[in-house]
Amino acid sequence: MTVQLAPLPSDRYDDWFAATRERLIALRHDSGSLVGTDADAAVDLFLGEMLAQGLETLTSVILTVDDGGRRLGTAWIAANNGILFVVDLAWEVTPDERQRDGLLAALRSLAAEHRVDRISIAVFASDAGGRAFAVGRGFEVASIQMLLEPVPHRDTVPEVRVVPMTPERFTSFAAASEAAFADDLVASGRYSPEDAAVESHRQMMLELPDGVASPGQELFVAEVDGVEVGVLWFGMRTRGSRPHAFILDIEVGAEHRRRGYGRAMMQAAEREAVRLGAESIGLHVFGFNTGAIRLYESLGYRRLEERFLLSV
Repeated sequence: MTVQLAPLPSDRYDDWFAATRERLIALRHDSGSLVGTDADAAVDLFLGEMLAQGLETLTSVILTVDDGGRRLGTAWIAANNGILFVVDLAWEVTPDERQRDGLLAALRSLAAEHRVDRISIAVFASDAGGRAFAVGRGFEVASIQMLLEPVPHRDTVPEVRVVPMTPERFTSFAAASEAAFADDLVASGRYSPEDAAVESHRQMMLELPDGVASPGQELFVAEVDGVEVGVLWFGMRTRGSRPHAFILDIEVGAEHRRRGYGRAMMQAAEREAVRLGAESIGLHVFGFNTGAIRLYESLGYRRLEERFLLSV
């Protein structure tokens, strides 16, 4: 027998939707990605956008996963930008390795049918079923969402000093940051160069509409003995109604790398975040940036969600 995918019957949609909403909220709670009613609000917004027309939404398809007439679970699929996204994979029974391999084979066939060459799945830290499917089947980690909570107090002498970025310095910073983020999007395998440039510019305008004076945005230059060694940018947000800092960019100048300034700047970010009332710090890192991942984990950051990508 082989694992087969089939459209979810329309009379099962309401039950599937209710169970999926509950599951997505629980995954965010259990992983620590979101807390309190933030998880409910985020999931409701997500479902409303992704399934605007319910089962008839053209950009999504909800499939049953079956093996020899036995229902294994459901897979919610969407295709965009040359990628087949597994939006949610819910096992009703624990599959064996043959069945996981069979699901991947079925997804490969679906990808070929839709003329896409990559498969993506996001796995929350608490999603053991999703991780068991992704790990060991050729998927690579494309990106990671991480969290430091609570923000620790470190008895260390500051190695770098961070000062507010001036409007004059912002001009060159914004251009370099936008270009670097576009390059990272391409390197992650998720965007073409053209689409990456558009997405990077969109996010820059969204976060910094008023440049260095944009509300809730904190931009700094890191200095050692009056010499600039890097830049730091984080946004002040909320997490469960409490102040939360999210690092949007941190960069050590090329000529100043391998001197420990990256760690010192991350610790400077902790001090500034605490000064502004933050009780936690979040960040996003691309999977190929293994050095940064090791640094963040050594500082106490933990993985909340990982996005896996497979070239097919």
